[in-house]
Amino acid sequence: MTPMKINSVATKQIKSQAGFAMLEVLVGMAIMTVGILGLLSSVNTVNHFQRHSKDMTLASLHAANKLEEIKRIGTNEPVGGAFGFNYLVNDTASGYLNGYTAPDDWTRSSSDTVNGMTRTWSIDIYPFQSANYDFTVPNLIRMVEAVVTVQWTDERGQQQNVELATVLYRRQFIQ
Repeated sequence: MTPMKINSVATKQIKSQAGFAMLEVLVGMAIMTVGILGLLSSVNTVNHFQRHSKDMTLASLHAANKLEEIKRIGTNEPVGGAFGFNYLVNDTASGYLNGYTAPDDWTRSSSDTVNGMTRTWSIDIYPFQSANYDFTVPNLIRMVEAVVTVQWTDERGQQQNVELATVLYRRQFIQ
């Protein structure tokens, strides 16, 4: 083989592989388009779950704040303060439950709206519907259950809610 023949063979191979065919380019673009559309779909899903997480966190905070307020008010003070268990279970004009809705003798409830979320809370005599205790005689009540529910509608129009509850006991102090 002479050097001239080697060059001509190499030149022919290079000329035959000079670029991509139009079909190869179109197939490559189609594959990239499918991949990019898949990524866009996952971005929307991630955004939805981030908003849902934010709403759940806010709702949990609103519910916990109201529950802590009820617990703070219901804490008996051994030296006698303005608040305490008697104040918490009192639905007269001088009590915490004044103005609450009273669906029965064992339940008092109320609600408000915070940041577009509806927060509802109820205070129930525990155990429920005890024959011996109701809110008409607050000094006999030993335990109450406080339940706080926060409800909202998410961006997809679905109802969501968070519910927290606790049982409060009348503490007795020995003097």
